[in-house]
Amino acid sequence: MSQGSPLRLGAALFNGDHGHLADEVARLQAVGLDFIHLDVFDGHFVPDLGFSPRTIAQLRPLGRLPFEVHLGVENMRHVAPQLADAGVDLILFHVESSTMLYEDLFFMRELGVRVGLAITLGTPITVLEPVIGQLDAVLLLSRVTGEGSRGAVFNPLVLPRLRAVCAMAEAAGLKLDLQVAGSVKRQHIPQLLAAGTTAIAFGGGLYRLPDMATEVAEMRKLAQEQAR
Repeated sequence: MSQGSPLRLGAALFNGDHGHLADEVARLQAVGLDFIHLDVFDGHFVPDLGFSPRTIAQLRPLGRLPFEVHLGVENMRHVAPQLADAGVDLILFHVESSTMLYEDLFFMRELGVRVGLAITLGTPITVLEPVIGQLDAVLLLSRVTGEGSRGAVFNPLVLPRLRAVCAMAEAAGLKLDLQVAGSVKRQHIPQLLAAGTTAIAFGGGLYRLPDMATEVAEMRKLAQEQAR
């Protein structure tokens, strides 16, 4: 995170040019982002197919930014060890993919990576209460997962959910990395920060801008102003 910034900014590599992924990793680092968000999907849990652990392992030596994985698969215990071996820094797996949440978190922690949970818009956040002390991060989705351009609109329903998770963490005396992803734009930053967000992963909207570095700088400036 840049000095003085209250908010970590990242970008989803899945929205980059898949024919030049090495160049995209270098670009995301050069424009001043804090982390790279990597979608690992199986085409079953969500419709999209994401990156394979092998691809992530080959990209890992090409940059210094943290690799943070959004894991949307039916069998996370099969994929997670491969991701840990690939050198990722954080794995966020879906609460909806787990039938034994505490046990799955224990399994993930044994891999030696930071661990978090991703949660879709329709899942009650109360599911986090029994396990919140085992988490490094929570990723709240602010749009429909894996739907490409369909439904790709930021949903303000995520705001009260953020406030609730933030209050849950504070009550437990925890400092969680509270992330949001899904059609977030610059104008949403003040609301998200006020609700307790600590990190945002941006998608296709950021890649489509003519000057990504300028937009990242403007978003960071806005976050710093909001924090005063």
